[in-house]
Amino acid sequence: MLSTNLYNNIDQSRKREQQIDTLKVFNENVTEISFDKEYSVEFPTKAGNLSLVIELGSKFPFEKPTMKICPRITHKWVDTTGEIVLAPGLMNYTIHSDLGRVVQVIRREFELDQSLTLANGGNNNGFSGNIAIGSAKNAITSLSNDVEFFSLAKLTSAELLRLNNNVDCLDEFISELPSIEASNKNIENSITKIMDLANSNMSKEEPIYNLRLEISKQLETIETYQKSYAELSTKYVKLSEKYSPQSISDNLKKAALKCDEESERIAEQFLNGDMDCDKFLQVYVKSRTVSYTRKAKEDRLNYQLKQLKEAGF
Repeated sequence: MLSTNLYNNIDQSRKREQQIDTLKVFNENVTEISFDKEYSVEFPTKAGNLSLVIELGSKFPFEKPTMKICPRITHKWVDTTGEIVLAPGLMNYTIHSDLGRVVQVIRREFELDQSLTLANGGNNNGFSGNIAIGSAKNAITSLSNDVEFFSLAKLTSAELLRLNNNVDCLDEFISELPSIEASNKNIENSITKIMDLANSNMSKEEPIYNLRLEISKQLETIETYQKSYAELSTKYVKLSEKYSPQSISDNLKKAALKCDEESERIAEQFLNGDMDCDKFLQVYVKSRTVSYTRKAKEDRLNYQLKQLKEAGF
């Protein structure tokens, strides 16, 4: 995995490149003085041809760029050294600003200013030449610091000709270059890390498979518990309805009515002569006693429910 610092560097490099692209899109005559660091934009004004030099620091675009105008001019945005310090877009520059548009606004301000003059009677003839000389010096310095170029510079004409004519010699020479050796070493290290990571992943395959089996078993157990819970919940609801106070009261009322009907049936049998007096008294009294008992319980329960309701329960 990429470290946080490496990720931030990649993100900064990408945003820096995007800002430089906008500079070239919104402005003409953009010259690269130093790759990724310094650029110039040339444009005509009433005071003559001017060049706006844009210097990008190491933290750009997280910090604003430095801009100078050459030759130096007299303008409210420019200080005595030629640096642009009071341009609104530059003063308020943030990571979300657009470098190309900021430069475009500054350039148009100078192009449209009819009162623009050169400071101290300066001339504008030598600036383009200075830019070209600077670019040439930067190119020479870059080449002199290039290890590969230095390696070629040490070879004789015969050795250079041999490299040109022999592909094997050229491949051997290239493979021995420090940058190529470093790249090969980085590739080998990356391959080693990838292999280690792959082996580590392979070693985790069996534990992961066992964990999957364990999870499958636990899921089956959970499903069994869910079914059991659903059945018990249904049973609980039925029992709750059956043994609720209101349900008990209704059942007592029904049972009392049933006893009253039974008492009337016994009385009819006695009146019709189907039952003797002793048996009638025994059965009838028992039935009426049960009926009155159930009615008393019903009345008591209804009274308690009424009291609870009035109390807010």
